[in-house]
Amino acid sequence: MTALILMYGPAHGRILRTETTEGEVLREGGWSYQLTDDLDDRRRRIARAYMD
Repeated sequence: MTALILMYGPAHGRILRTETTEGEVLREGGWSYQLTDDLDDRRRRIARAYMD
């Protein structure tokens, strides 16, 4: 399991655990969160928000 943090958009700051290693991790309220290779200061992968 990988811990990731959602950045930007309405779910900003939410932490998810997933086995997904690439692509979309969440779609909610007209926003898609795409997993990146970037890490935050706690070594969680970052998923960035994009409006659908």
